[in-house]
Amino acid sequence: MAITAVFIAQRAEILFSECIILCFVIPLIGLGKVWVRSFRLVYPMVCLVFVIAFFSFEAWIALLLSLRLFNLLTVSFIFFQTISPEEMGDALRTIGIPYEVVFILTTAMRYVPTIGSKIRNIVDAQQSRGIDLRPRFKNAVNFMALLMPLLVQSFLLSDELAMAMETRGFGRKGRSSRRSYRLGFLDWGMIVGCLIFLLIFYWWERA
Repeated sequence: MAITAVFIAQRAEILFSECIILCFVIPLIGLGKVWVRSFRLVYPMVCLVFVIAFFSFEAWIALLLSLRLFNLLTVSFIFFQTISPEEMGDALRTIGIPYEVVFILTTAMRYVPTIGSKIRNIVDAQQSRGIDLRPRFKNAVNFMALLMPLLVQSFLLSDELAMAMETRGFGRKGRSSRRSYRLGFLDWGMIVGCLIFLLIFYWWERA
């Protein structure tokens, strides 16, 4: 619903207000330090979108697109940092999503931190050998020293995962969940309240 609110907004001042609200929410839920580290990956994409849109369209369109991208990335960051893969998988199975699809999504969520750790280890190892992998244009030729080891380790990781899935009977029928989730009164109240807010926001934005 937060992503829907970002897409509904059509004015720069509204998108900027959403940006301010998200920036206040992040430290309130204890994700300030993690967001600062992740921001190093976010701002180059936002700046690139702004520059491309600035030269392709107009300045205000470039501002709208960059603000919308920043808000979408921030909402996604909050979502994936506050919900564990297990909770996400159980919720998707509860609403009837096939287990194979759920497994793909939850596995991707689990392995993002693992791949990030491998990238940091490779960068440290290559820099200790004198290979500069800092994000600079002149270092573009050096990034093969990062990509090739990462590709090999990713293949090894997928092979280990496939063997583990086969030994544990991944295709077995009659799979049961360790925990069952049910929507309570507060959950329904939150859903209905957010839907009402979205409808009011949509009417106000289009008025």
